[in-house]
Amino acid sequence: MLSVEFVEASFCIALVCTGVVAWLAHQPSGTKEIVAHGAAFKIFQRRYLAGALLAMAADWLQGPYVYALYESYGINHEQNATLFVFGFGSSAVFGTFVGSLADRFGRRRLVFVYCGTYIAACVTKHFRVFEVLLFGRVLAG
Repeated sequence: MLSVEFVEASFCIALVCTGVVAWLAHQPSGTKEIVAHGAAFKIFQRRYLAGALLAMAADWLQGPYVYALYESYGINHEQNATLFVFGFGSSAVFGTFVGSLADRFGRRRLVFVYCGTYIAACVTKHFRVFEVLLFGRVLAG
């Protein structure tokens, strides 16, 4: 079991690293950047953030209940762990190149793909078949 001191030290190190990365990301580069400050852009930002925050909130709200849902389906602890590993693994694999797909095909198009994929992942949670649940975890990743 991890000691409290280890967890606190790890948190502090992660916090410092996050601060350094955020500081480096906001340093001016030598190039001139185009920044939109107009009212139309601000409206667009608010609409985008509202939708993105709702999508993230929906994901976060269901998170604590997924384990209990799988357990109620009769999924044992080993299978449950497998489902979660597949979910996190697919997130690690797909997350490495999805950003470049958004650059190539457009953010709007990828937002619709995300919504469709996530809807399909949520639909798979209604099935008590392990393989279907596994496919849903890969989709949700």
